[in-house]
Amino acid sequence: MMDWWIVWLLLAGPIWALIGGVYIPRLLEPEEGHASELHEGDASYRLGGAAGGFALGPLAIGYLYWRRPVRMPRGWLTTSMLLGVLLASIVAFNLPDIRLAVLLWLLLAGPAWAIFGAYITPRRYRQLGLDDTQALMIGALGGFAAGPLVLAPLWYEAPKLSARWSSWLALLSGWQLIALYSFYARSFDDTFCFLYPGNVTYVSQQLINGINIGLIYALMAVGLTLIYSVQGVVSFTHAQFYMLGGYCSYWLLEIGANSFGITINPLFGIPVAAVVTFIIGAVFERLLLRPMHLGKVERIHEYAILITFGFGFFLESLVLSTQGPLPVKVGRYLDVRRFELVLTADRDRIIGPLRFLGDRTFTALIGLLLILALMYFFRRTWTGRALRAVSMDKQAAAVAGINPLNMNTLAFGLGAMLAGISGAALIPIFNFVPWIGQINAGRAYIIVVLGGLGSIPGALIGGVIVGLMETMGSGCLAGGDRAAAYKDVYGLLIFALVLLIKPTGLFGRERL
Repeated sequence: MMDWWIVWLLLAGPIWALIGGVYIPRLLEPEEGHASELHEGDASYRLGGAAGGFALGPLAIGYLYWRRPVRMPRGWLTTSMLLGVLLASIVAFNLPDIRLAVLLWLLLAGPAWAIFGAYITPRRYRQLGLDDTQALMIGALGGFAAGPLVLAPLWYEAPKLSARWSSWLALLSGWQLIALYSFYARSFDDTFCFLYPGNVTYVSQQLINGINIGLIYALMAVGLTLIYSVQGVVSFTHAQFYMLGGYCSYWLLEIGANSFGITINPLFGIPVAAVVTFIIGAVFERLLLRPMHLGKVERIHEYAILITFGFGFFLESLVLSTQGPLPVKVGRYLDVRRFELVLTADRDRIIGPLRFLGDRTFTALIGLLLILALMYFFRRTWTGRALRAVSMDKQAAAVAGINPLNMNTLAFGLGAMLAGISGAALIPIFNFVPWIGQINAGRAYIIVVLGGLGSIPGALIGGVIVGLMETMGSGCLAGGDRAAAYKDVYGLLIFALVLLIKPTGLFGRERL
């Protein structure tokens, strides 16, 4: 292996990256000075030379000198960096000592460089009097993706940063995640995720479970997003509407069984829960939140927090006193408990069997269809466009003939309804108690902030991310039951990471 290590250093790697980053801008200049005189601070020459040298050494540097491009193509930068990281990863993965491989990776990229980039890049831009809005995020992504190969050009050239930088560096960061996965696999080769060939099926199964539970989480979070976008307040009664929706479905099925002797499918409990929670939410908003919008309350945010929290406590106590503390549950949606999928080629099994739990898959499909229907409602219907208009500017919407007060009531009712639908959809899967909303609604708040306050697609993506993090963390980290015990922590880790890099969330905005 050491022969391959020597060959890599001779034909590519950090030494050639340094040569390319320093000398390519000078070789391509028709006059004395550095590249920024020609390209007004564009770091593409220096970054392209460093990336090409790291990937292909003298071949890339000679090609750049021969072609002398007027501007460094974006495709060259991406291809060179991806190829360089891939070759370096192959060398690192095959080193006999895992500690040496990890050390090599930390020297070239990784979390230490991400922290360093997030620290120095904004300060460099402020020192030069430049816009540093994107500097922290791009510095962190650049350090994590390729370490000094990106941070050095950013420091020296200080180019104008845009969203394209973030997209490009996020793509590069994907290769570093593969590196982390591989290092972890070599260190804990007895974990189910890394036991080949069964790991392919196991990982695929975990991904399916994560997407299923993530879509359910997303449905819970969409209601919060809707209320915040239109009213500008966070509802702390969302958890109790979720609980109430589940109990409405349960009561309907119990009445059908006890009073009429018929068995009702839990699917019919969903529209009943939707109607009940919508009416309660709309009445609550009309009676207790509308004075806030009419100017009758001085400290509206504190009032909104207290009144929603108090009403949620009232609903929880009401159900507890009438239903009792014992858990309840209803029957399944489908008679089929689970079904399996096996992917084959030429009669040889590739992946499988992948097991889809009937009720969970059905609930996930309900959540996905409702979110897509809600997005269609906001984009294609007059009422949905009116809600979007109010979320952008209430005064301008009022001038256009839209009543903001009615839209506030509609938004809160819809938000409560979505929480109730979530509860009604999940009661065939989980045992419900009056305080169950407190457990699951916490994830909804995390998802809303992760996806971006006011963004329904952000709630969908955020829910899937949290679901995947929980299932993959519980199933793929070493420790078995101990890893599963920290399931709630994995979503918080990605939540904290996103907030450090992009405080507004993935798709943060103030309108739907």
